[in-house]
Amino acid sequence: MTNYLRTTAGLIGGALPLLAGLLDATPAEAQSSSRELPAVVVEQASSRPAAHTRPLRSRQAAQAASRRRQAERAPSNADAPAVGASTGAETATGPVRGYVATRSGTGTKTDTPLRETPQSISVVTADRVTDQGATTVQEALRYVPGVFADAYGADSRGDYPRIRGQDPNIYLDGTRMVNTNNFNEWRPEPYTLERIEVLRGPSSVLYGDTSTAGLLNLISKRPQAEAASEIGVQFGSFNRKQVQLDSTGKLTKDGEWLYRFVGVFRDSNTQTDYVKDDRIVLAPSLTWRPTNNTSWTVLGTYQKDTTGSSTAFLPHEGTLFAGPNGFIPVRRFAGEPGFDKYQTETGAISSLFEHSFSDGLKIRQNLRYAHVEGIYRSTWPDLNFVDPSNPDYPFLDSSRRTVARSIWSRETVKDSLTSDSNAELKLHTGAVAHKVLFGVDYRQFSERAQSGFATDSTPFDLYAPVYSGVTAPPMSPEPDLRQSQLGLYAQDQLRLGPWLAVLGLRHDYVTSDTQGSPVENYRATTGRAALMYELPFGVTPYVTYAQSFNPVFGSGVCATVCAPQRGEMVELGFKYNPAPGNAINGAIFDTVERNRLANDPDNPLFSTQTGKVRIRGAELEVLARITPELDLIGAYTYLDARVESGDNAGKHVETVPDHQASLWAKYRLSLLGLPGVTLGGGVRYIGTSWDGTDTIRTPDYTLFDAMVRYETGPWRLQVDASNLFDKRHVTTCLARGDCFLGIGRTVLGSATYKF
Repeated sequence: MTNYLRTTAGLIGGALPLLAGLLDATPAEAQSSSRELPAVVVEQASSRPAAHTRPLRSRQAAQAASRRRQAERAPSNADAPAVGASTGAETATGPVRGYVATRSGTGTKTDTPLRETPQSISVVTADRVTDQGATTVQEALRYVPGVFADAYGADSRGDYPRIRGQDPNIYLDGTRMVNTNNFNEWRPEPYTLERIEVLRGPSSVLYGDTSTAGLLNLISKRPQAEAASEIGVQFGSFNRKQVQLDSTGKLTKDGEWLYRFVGVFRDSNTQTDYVKDDRIVLAPSLTWRPTNNTSWTVLGTYQKDTTGSSTAFLPHEGTLFAGPNGFIPVRRFAGEPGFDKYQTETGAISSLFEHSFSDGLKIRQNLRYAHVEGIYRSTWPDLNFVDPSNPDYPFLDSSRRTVARSIWSRETVKDSLTSDSNAELKLHTGAVAHKVLFGVDYRQFSERAQSGFATDSTPFDLYAPVYSGVTAPPMSPEPDLRQSQLGLYAQDQLRLGPWLAVLGLRHDYVTSDTQGSPVENYRATTGRAALMYELPFGVTPYVTYAQSFNPVFGSGVCATVCAPQRGEMVELGFKYNPAPGNAINGAIFDTVERNRLANDPDNPLFSTQTGKVRIRGAELEVLARITPELDLIGAYTYLDARVESGDNAGKHVETVPDHQASLWAKYRLSLLGLPGVTLGGGVRYIGTSWDGTDTIRTPDYTLFDAMVRYETGPWRLQVDASNLFDKRHVTTCLARGDCFLGIGRTVLGSATYKF
């Protein structure tokens, strides 16, 4: 049955673009109501008579069809500003001017106003990323409620933010991109993104494999009809040098074909000695719009990241608190130069297709294939080499300076295919309006790997290191892994006067096949039910119940294959838009999760699964344009995360600050006669957190950020500084013995020329 469903889903998904293309080419549709508008315009522009008394010959028919297609495109965006500009309407995937988005497709998979989405969702726009000088997706989330952006410090290997105390899954254009908790994954480049959307809370009813955290949905930059190009350079801390280019516009005068190219070339070091942060990104894309009703975008990506592990896995002593030798320097590299390496090379191609048969029926299909090759070689302090009962633990010597080191090497080849096909139908049943969505998504993942592990007992001095070389461990093949997921889902968005409801149901089939082990099959049904009410003064309160189902893909996560995670949430919140360009959102929630992943106390590269975890909290987000010159972003989060059953029952969940608050402001000096100058600044407070056993407490800290920009003509000159006062801080410490240092002061200067 499962194989039959998969085959059927593949056939349906593959047939959608072909079916819509055939319908567009059908002469009968050229005269349908959705295409009647251009007829008079075309004939008026022609020197021939307005009507024909006999059938057109084939050549004449082809010319007439071509003119009709051009006329159909012209009224929409052929000569209009880019989508999202002040004179155009915002869409769920288009650009946004400023900080406040009003529409999104992440929460419902339909183009829906955020005020009608009954779940907590934040949109980080490209303007916001630029203003705050974010160089990673993780950094772009520092002012988002519910998100602990730098949970494990600045990590050169990937983005590891936490949302509501859990690790989110990362999607790109609506389909899964990153296998959370795996290494050598495709790491998204912020410059290639139009917006970053944070959906908080279980979302399996639409996306299948998501945790109780929710998900990050990254929206790619796509071709635009309005020609625009820019080239920029960056220079900054850690000898960072970057060149970036973004160009878009029409390939044909009528706007039937659009293009975009985004490129990034970076040569940089990191806060950690001997660790590079080099990157090449080439991202061309092409859009075909044969009519107003059809759009097909193909995006290609080649990306190569060459770095190491900036995370040193340093012991509590010397990081969280000073020992007899003081603090370990923030830049300390505990690996081995010449051996340590973290390289990820990605090739991907995506297809984004959409066709409207009428105002009441629309189909979409998003499809992506990605091939990722990774090399991970790392050496780190072995904090379990010494028996914990030894008074010198975890050090080898009584002067508490030296440690043994672990050596790890792994090479991977991963292939993934993701597809999401759905149909959206608008209808009425009496006084009730419906927006019904039916869909099927499919994901296939395969991984081939070889790895090796060893321990080097040679004393390594953390305070005065001598790098004498290590012997690479012998590599042996890991069992091949193949996993797949098929999901069938349905959703209804209902409206009856001021009442709105969202009802959804989904069923997933998951198969995990590890070479040499029995095939594991999972099935799960998840749902969501939500109710909203639009009050007359702009406030929309809502209540939501949602479930999550999260099979853990990849062989390098648990020591054996991980069991799926299950969860559920009740959320009560409100959305308030007091004026255009302003939004205030708040929520309280209660979440329960089972089979949660936690850090393996015996190996920092693996995870274990605990019993039941309960996380309760509250969030508040304020996005405001106080005056035409002043913009504000405010966020507050409270979380109470506890283990309710299994190991460490009654303890705090690790790496979950109890309080977080942030405020960002941007002010243009127009009233002072300096219209080209903009100043920005922010403050971030991160509260205390625990190690998972309530033994080690990580203290709170406050960081400050700043920005200054000058714009004149086509030029934009900008300087950003994060952790302005260079405060040394620890982001989290774990019971297994290590801590993660936050990044120190970072200054980034950029010059951009638009043409």
